[in-house]
Amino acid sequence: MILLAKMVTIRPVCSKLKEVAKRELNEDESQIQSHLKVIRSWLAECDLQCDKIEDQFLIAFLRGCKFSLEKVKKKILLFYQIRFQLPQVIQNRDPLDPKLLKVIRMGVAVPLPRTTKATDPKLFIIRVGNFDLTECTFADTMKVGTMINDILMREDDQMVICGMILIIDLKGVSAGHLMQFEMGLLRKIAIMNQDASPLRMQGIHILNPPAGAQAVLNIFNGLLSEKNQHKRIFIHGRELETLHQHFPPELLPEEYGGTLESIDNIVKQWQNRLIENRLYLLEMASMSSNKTISPPAMPLLNESFIGSFGTEGSFRKLDFD
Repeated sequence: MILLAKMVTIRPVCSKLKEVAKRELNEDESQIQSHLKVIRSWLAECDLQCDKIEDQFLIAFLRGCKFSLEKVKKKILLFYQIRFQLPQVIQNRDPLDPKLLKVIRMGVAVPLPRTTKATDPKLFIIRVGNFDLTECTFADTMKVGTMINDILMREDDQMVICGMILIIDLKGVSAGHLMQFEMGLLRKIAIMNQDASPLRMQGIHILNPPAGAQAVLNIFNGLLSEKNQHKRIFIHGRELETLHQHFPPELLPEEYGGTLESIDNIVKQWQNRLIENRLYLLEMASMSSNKTISPPAMPLLNESFIGSFGTEGSFRKLDFD
């Protein structure tokens, strides 16, 4: 049974973020408590059987849905439904587990700490080629990424309010990586990270496209939700000058021509942060472990994506150099 909070406990945000939340997300401080009461009453009726839901968790969904209560209900339901269908991604997520620690240390998903302005979208680097095929599966890397997202959703007000920009680095991506991309798993993960998440994507920058770049780009484009298909996608080559036109060096790690510390140091900081949040991460997994509500209706995939790769199976037939 869900425990109803006796008092609203939401972390205050700075004045600049407060202005953005009011202007762009329809946030009205005087209405927050009543909105939370409505959502908690609805959650109790749904009997989601979780031990605890924090106000900070709920305010992330309110902000992500621009304070539309009906959209919040749909997104939260989908959040639980799709996670229940992805046990290989959501369960067994103890950051002290030696196998999972190896995946964390690969640094496939790395949030960056700085932005130019306090109201800019946060930056998130995805180093696809960094996942070691001999040590883990694609689902393992997504598990770590989801753990990071759970912490960001709980702790990073700037990302919740202003959204994120993805920098997807394809350096080192091989046919072996693509063979891990099974259609059904990719589809569910895309739903989890877009339709079922309150974190909003504001743009995508792709680095180091390989020889078979079009096949990879078709995968990314086909998995974007209808809303995110309208976001700007920038393709960069192997040089960093064009990336620096969008993000100055002071925002980027030294591996990307920046003046921040090395990305390996940022990964170590996130390893510690995941361990510090261990109990919360385990609790989030338990919230999605026993759901009796009906499975989600899957959003339709991009037609060109279906036409290129079929409706079932993996991407083993891709022509990838």
